[in-house]
Amino acid sequence: MRSSIFLFRPQSFTPNMADLKEIAKSVFLRTLTEIEPDSVINQKVRLDGETLALGDEQIAIDAYDEVVLIGMGKASLKMGAAVEALFGERIKRGILVTDRRSPVRVRTDVIVAGHPLPDDNSLKAGEKIVSLVRSCGARSLIVFLISGGGSSLVESPLSPLISLGNLRATNEVLIRCGAAIDEINVIRKSLSRIKGGRLGRLAENSMCIGLYVSDVNPGDLRSIASNPLLPETVDAGKLFDVVTRFNLVDQLPASVSSLLREWESDSMAYRENAAEGQPATLLLLDNSSAVRAASKLATDSGFRVEVDADLIEGDYRSVADRSVDHLLNLKSSFPNERVCVISGGEVSCSVRGDGIGGRNQEFVLYSAARLAGSGIREQTAVLSGGTDGIDGNSKAAGAVADADLVIKAAERGADASIFISSNDSHSFFRKVGGLVVTGPTGSNVRDLRILMAQ
Repeated sequence: MRSSIFLFRPQSFTPNMADLKEIAKSVFLRTLTEIEPDSVINQKVRLDGETLALGDEQIAIDAYDEVVLIGMGKASLKMGAAVEALFGERIKRGILVTDRRSPVRVRTDVIVAGHPLPDDNSLKAGEKIVSLVRSCGARSLIVFLISGGGSSLVESPLSPLISLGNLRATNEVLIRCGAAIDEINVIRKSLSRIKGGRLGRLAENSMCIGLYVSDVNPGDLRSIASNPLLPETVDAGKLFDVVTRFNLVDQLPASVSSLLREWESDSMAYRENAAEGQPATLLLLDNSSAVRAASKLATDSGFRVEVDADLIEGDYRSVADRSVDHLLNLKSSFPNERVCVISGGEVSCSVRGDGIGGRNQEFVLYSAARLAGSGIREQTAVLSGGTDGIDGNSKAAGAVADADLVIKAAERGADASIFISSNDSHSFFRKVGGLVVTGPTGSNVRDLRILMAQ
């Protein structure tokens, strides 16, 4: 049965080339069109007769009676549609799990589950996927489509004592505590019978292929969707370092804390997941894909561009301070040129207030306020946006602003520092303008930050 669910496709946008905010927004929106998962699959995965070319690897698919398609993550539908077109009727069974309805049409069964917190459908998806994988044998070729968001979309607790409510409470604590994604995933993996390579262990009797759209640091496949597929061995010491540093024991549900304590005596907590052999894998897209695309677009628009590869993650204020300093130094070095600093990754933003917003809008508001206080006379612009089209608990992908916007807002009684202190950046931009709203993009390769001066 063909499924149809609602998804954004980026609209054309013609900027005013005298307004840096509009140029930055244009670069961001055009970058989104450059990193469509379905078009990248068409470029990187080829089927020639009975031979599948997966990057440099070739797989004879006539050795298998069926192709089984399993997708989990925000890019599942676009990836799934491309893989269905590639394999056609060879795909006999499958499940695609995504976070929202979209117009992408697929034949494979679709489950829409919860994100950023798991819901009943996340558990349903977990049970169905586990059952499907267990039914596959040596003549099954399983194609896994793994992308960001899969951690909450597909779940199956390791212990029956951990309820959905416990999982949701745990994920809420992890999201709000300020931990980096790899630290969050250490906890998630310890609680799941899917994550940390456990699903791949269940599929070890079948031939497995993993296609990835990464929302983590380049080269780190084991952090995408908390690694359902690849063999993994992790020292329990890292788990307890995260628990201790973020004071999680007193914040997590009792059933979760109890299970975490069971790992303490086992220095190789994930030892049982180190199955022999590795699936064939191909990384389709990651954050560097977005950064490269944005850099080329900004260069083509007449900017001297520098990519700040060091600004991948960290507290958003620290990253913003360094980004603004980089922009000001670059402009000082090339006073007669348009300059641009681009970085990617994903900053962290501890939630202290009960406002609306996310790390990207917080970054833009803080950076623009910094520029307003720097006394810079040149025109500037700061944009930060999530490539998935979603920032925090808002409906925006991010925001774009300049020093002038913050100054004029203050004159109208909207003090940026007050909105920052209550994590209410979205309300600020809703009042004075600057929101970047794309709708869900059907992809996720982390964030993109663009700072410009002329």
